[in-house]
Order: sequence, then structure tokens, then C-alpha cells
Amino acid sequence: MATRKTLLSMAADSWPVAKDELLRHVEDVVEVRRVGEESAVLEAERTGVRDLALLARRVPLVFPRHLTDVVAEYDHAAEGLEAVVDLVDSALREQAVGDEVSLQIWLSGKTSYKFSQQDAWAGASRVLSERGYSVTRAGGSVVVSVCFTPKTAIVGVNRVSDSLSSWPGGEVRLSKSPEQVSRAEFKLEELFKVFPIDEGIDPKGAALDYGAAPGGWTRILAGRGYRTTAVDPGDLDARVLELPGVVHVRTTAGNFLRESDERFDLIVNDMKMSPDRSSRLMVDSARLLKSFGVAVTTLKTGSHRVLEQIDEAFAILGAEYDIEFARQLRHNRNEITVVLRRFG
Repeated sequence: MATRKTLLSMAADSWPVAKDELLRHVEDVVEVRRVGEESAVLEAERTGVRDLALLARRVPLVFPRHLTDVVAEYDHAAEGLEAVVDLVDSALREQAVGDEVSLQIWLSGKTSYKFSQQDAWAGASRVLSERGYSVTRAGGSVVVSVCFTPKTAIVGVNRVSDSLSSWPGGEVRLSKSPEQVSRAEFKLEELFKVFPIDEGIDPKGAALDYGAAPGGWTRILAGRGYRTTAVDPGDLDARVLELPGVVHVRTTAGNFLRESDERFDLIVNDMKMSPDRSSRLMVDSARLLKSFGVAVTTLKTGSHRVLEQIDEAFAILGAEYDIEFARQLRHNRNEITVVLRRFG
């Protein structure tokens, strides 16, 4: 029986739990094998890239960052760059995808090939253009992925909507700005790029940031137009305090929750606490959210009993929220980012 293969990316440190998660939720698995530092191939009897994308959207799967439907795998050291282009061209013709494609080339682990990632993209793009394709880095409805691993190169073709991320391998690259006050900003900034958390809420509305100091997430929210209440007994960066609409309340999250009767469009929480405590705080905070308001929290699982901690946290959160999105983003470290929508 012919099987289906899907290439997926995940954090290198999360490989064991990512594999366990796939084995738990994909019933027809034949094999899950690691092919690179941050990549694996799932082989299944029937489950393909669209099925896995649906599982990720329904939030049984939180560790895959990028998916692609494998159409070819070969020894890149023996074949060279020309073989990449020929395989991509053949795959496109077999898939009958039309003449407009996004081309993504990414690396997973140390490789021995003798051309750069940029050389590979430029060479493949040039030849595909000569053969009648309109090639972009992003924006097309169909994406061609070429992943170089230590032993093989893997070519995938599928719809962008099934890829989970429009970035090659799900590797969202963000640059530090002069205004940045903390590394934690990258997590919220990445979330805004990969999931439309503003949909259905007032982008000029009121936001609450628990554990705000030194003010990174508050800065991101204020920059998007939210009137932001920053709750933390510690100090905020002076530049954040000067931003329009920012109010610093010097207290703990628990004290604020007990004493406040304000209503917010968005509540965010990146505090260092166990997933069950973080989840209970968000459930208790639901009364501060407007109907269908949005909450964002990071669940800091560490590296032990990860899936069990996530299960427990989701069960707690389900008392007040729909879980709209949950994923280990590139800028997460031993944690996942969760987007919640309060029941109406």
C-alpha cells in the first residue's frame, strides 16, 4: 500500500515530545523519523499535510511549526543543485499547481552541500522562471519547499494554507529594534505575524498586561493602538511609560484581579508560573474580558511531563474559553503560546 509523507519542522529540543504528540493523535502512523535538527518526516497510511494542518488548527497538535507534502527525497551530496531544480520542476508539473509559486529553501542541521542557501534559491528561481513559472518568496497560493538536511534534500509542494507558516520551515526571523526593551517582545511580535488575534476585537481598545515589567509586551500592544494597563510591582522602562495610553499599576496580578472591575478587549500573560496556575489566572480573569474578548498566555511547561501539563492546562482553560490557537513558536523556549476567546 502506498503511504503519504509529510515533512514537518519543530524546535530541536522538542523532538521527543513532538514525536509523542504525533503518535498520540495520528492513528495511521507508519513511521516518524527525524531527518534534521529541527525536522522530521511523518509517514502514514492516509494522513497527509491537509489532515495534519487541520489537527493543528483544532489544537491537538502544538509542536509542528511548518508542514509540507513530500514529493521527493534524495542524496543532495551526490546529486547537486541542478537536481534540486529538476525535481522541483517535475513536482510542480505532476501536481498541476499552475504557474505562480512561492519558493522556500531552508536548512535543518549541518549540511555538506557546496552552495549557499541564497545560491540555491536564486538558481532554482531562475530556472523555474525560464520554464514559465512566476516565482516569489511569499504570497503565492502554492508553496514549493526544499529542505536540506545532513543526509538528504526533501522537496515538498502544497497549498500555503496547509503549511501553518508562510516562513521557510516556520523560522520567523525578527530583528531587534532600538526601541526594544526585552527579548520577550519577539514572542508577541511573532504571534501577531502568524495568527490574527486582532480579529473580532477593537484594535484601538483596552488591553491588560499581567507581569508587564520591564514593559516589552506593553510596548508592542501600545504600538498597535491599544490603551494598555501594565500590571507589575516592578519598574517599567521609562520609554514604555511615555507611550500614549500606557498606565502602570504597581501591584500583583492577584491583587489587581481582586480589586478591579475594568473591562478589557485583550488580556495577555507572560509571567513565570506553572501552566496550571497560569491557566487558573486566565480563567479567573475572564470576568474582566468583554464578551468574545481575547486572552493570550504562555504555558511554561519546562521539559518534563509536557503533554500532561498541556492537557491539564487546556482542561482548565476550557471552562471559560475556546482555544483558538496553540503552538510552540520559534521564539518560545520550553513553552507554548495560547490564544483564547472568551465565551459570549
